[in-house]
Amino acid sequence: MKKHVLALMAVLAIYAHIAKMTPAFAADDACSSIRAMVDKFNATPRIRVVGTDYLGTTHFTTLYVDTKQWWHNDSGPWHIKPRQYSKPSNIESCEHLGSETIDGVQTEIWSYHHLSYQQVDNFKSWISVDTGLPIKSHFKWVRPKDFVEGDVTYTYGPDIKDPV
Repeated sequence: MKKHVLALMAVLAIYAHIAKMTPAFAADDACSSIRAMVDKFNATPRIRVVGTDYLGTTHFTTLYVDTKQWWHNDSGPWHIKPRQYSKPSNIESCEHLGSETIDGVQTEIWSYHHLSYQQVDNFKSWISVDTGLPIKSHFKWVRPKDFVEGDVTYTYGPDIKDPV
């Protein structure tokens, strides 16, 4: 009988320890702020993204106007397609890097990966504490045979309209 009591106490001690542990899926909670930002970005009707790749050879602008997505490189013509929405479930490997004030805007700095078809997008983003939206990002798009790296800034507002 004494052996059973000792065995039961050992099992209860182990279960008590396990109960105090963070579940494996809780590691995903590190990305909850970024997933919330992606949801908010997807819901924002008018966004301007202006960027340059690290080689400095391509300057680009993307406009999100309701359900349309416009883009062009340098002074080239505008192109249009249906707006592409990011899936919050494709966000992983999130890490909070600190905070910084940029042009009077308090931001939280995050690094994270966005997985997409045959590509991993690595981001370091400065996200406004007030709006929950990014104000700038450093990106690296890694594809099977190449990569593109650069910086973008984001602006939001009703003044962002179809360019043509």
